[in-house]
Amino acid sequence: MAVTDNRVGILITTTPTVEGRRIERYLGIVTGEASSEVDVVTFTPGTKSFSDAYHKVIPTARDTALKAVMQGVSQAGGNALVGTTVNYVIHGSGKGLVLVSVTGTAVVLEDAAQ
Repeated sequence: MAVTDNRVGILITTTPTVEGRRIERYLGIVTGEASSEVDVVTFTPGTKSFSDAYHKVIPTARDTALKAVMQGVSQAGGNALVGTTVNYVIHGSGKGLVLVSVTGTAVVLEDAAQ
């Protein structure tokens, strides 16, 4: 999996390397985290089950965590995140909580033109 956010130019990949690009410098581990509360007792209109309630908030929490990790890579001076993992924790009854963390190694890749 490789994703690039063109607004900030950060490449995110689950692999330890990027095919055709050399890693010039390793900058360290970077993590982005996000959480979202889920009200599983009072379903919102259109929600049919507990899992539907969670599935509605997971994409937003994941996107927030991805944005946070990209900001961390940028602040570290990198242009890519390699070895990325995305972890989810779902907790609670009545009022639930979704926690998402994205972790990887911030790196500087050589310019594509080289």
